[in-house]
Amino acid sequence: MKFLCELVELVKDDLPSEDVFKILVLCTEDCNRDPVVFDMLVKAYLRMGQVREGLRSFRKMLRVGFVPTVTASNCLLNGLLKLNCTDRCWEVYEEMERFGIAPNLYTFNILTHVLCKDGDTGKVNKFLEKMEEEGFDPDIVTYNTLISSYCRKGRLDDAFYLYKIMYRRGVVPDLVSYTALMNGLCKEGRVREAHQLFHRMVHRGLNPDILTYNTLIHDYCKEGKMQESRSLLHDMIWNGISPDSFTCWVLVEGYGKEGKLLSALNLVVELQRFGVSISQDIYCYLIAALCQENRPFAAKNLLERMTRDGHKPELEIYNELIKSYCHCDCIAEALRLKTEMVDKEVKPNLVTYGAVIDCLNGLGRSMEGESLVGEMVASGMLPDLAICRALFNGYCMENDIDKAQSLLSFFAKEFQIFDTESFNALIRITGGKGDITSSLEIQDMMLKMGFLPNPLTCKYVIDGLWKARRVDSASLVK
Repeated sequence: MKFLCELVELVKDDLPSEDVFKILVLCTEDCNRDPVVFDMLVKAYLRMGQVREGLRSFRKMLRVGFVPTVTASNCLLNGLLKLNCTDRCWEVYEEMERFGIAPNLYTFNILTHVLCKDGDTGKVNKFLEKMEEEGFDPDIVTYNTLISSYCRKGRLDDAFYLYKIMYRRGVVPDLVSYTALMNGLCKEGRVREAHQLFHRMVHRGLNPDILTYNTLIHDYCKEGKMQESRSLLHDMIWNGISPDSFTCWVLVEGYGKEGKLLSALNLVVELQRFGVSISQDIYCYLIAALCQENRPFAAKNLLERMTRDGHKPELEIYNELIKSYCHCDCIAEALRLKTEMVDKEVKPNLVTYGAVIDCLNGLGRSMEGESLVGEMVASGMLPDLAICRALFNGYCMENDIDKAQSLLSFFAKEFQIFDTESFNALIRITGGKGDITSSLEIQDMMLKMGFLPNPLTCKYVIDGLWKARRVDSASLVK
């Protein structure tokens, strides 16, 4: 087999136009050809994932009068099934019948899989009859294949009918049978019935595995029945089965959806006490949830725990925490965290700077916000429109209109950020004060920089002129 695999690889890489089957025929012209060699060639192709070449060799064998063994035929059927070539599977089976290759139980189990993949479960009974006529009784693999297929298609009555037939025929359902049936019940929202089936399985001496527990835990969490899920978790740990990442995730997410974030955090502590490792995804989910509840200090504690567990926080989670600090006006903590992430070689991005600059501006510290723009540019990052507007609004809140105006000019010239909305706001502010000269100067500057005034610009200028006229009229009356 090893020699044939090497030959197939050699021909594929160096002699792609050559036919391995033909080479073997020529090599054996002067001696008795052993069909086993060609049988092994089919298997070699299949082992190397070259299923179509295996099918061609199979058919060439038939054409030259060699009959492949049932083992080679089954290997070919299995390879075609994995490629979803179900039509080809039936063609091979017909060729097996035509050339007298007697199928075995493995053949029929593969073809049962083919029937299920085809979705043609209506032919199952007829096929099972044919299987029995050939002298083969369906085994546990046959029944499990059919039960799983029926459950996937929502045909639970048929699945449970087979489950009962198994006992009558002396085939005892195993863990796979029960898990498939439980999964089918859960898909229909019948998790209580699935749990009853679970108890029946345990009563009959079968030990549930992680997949069985996860099936029930997942669907109890889906229905918001967290007490039942937690009880199953304790049961599986008691039985020596360690929860996997899926178990932990569905439980934490289940508590999160129920708004029980504290219970989720307590669960993490409990799992770690049992020696269960917590994935980075779970930490990130909980940190983000705490940030959304404006609890950045609790989120920071969890971030430190995550780091101690050997996980490396990514940029997105740092940004969530910085935004939460900024939302709570905890700018000192946000700046410290920004420094910490840089120390850990996590480079801040626009989201990081945008959140911090916006917070500084809201706290009346626009000069510090502007200095961060210089830091951004030095690191090779250009500010965007949102940062420009945040700084503009900050200077306007501080009533430093001259600085706000020079800022807009600077961003337009240096970074080609042309913010008509902010210029319009500037015209509205100056016009509102009756300073029509400044309003007209700003409009003039807009035109020089390539801005075209929009209807709102004109409205604010006209409003300013009207206010200036009313001020002048009032002065004359006095």
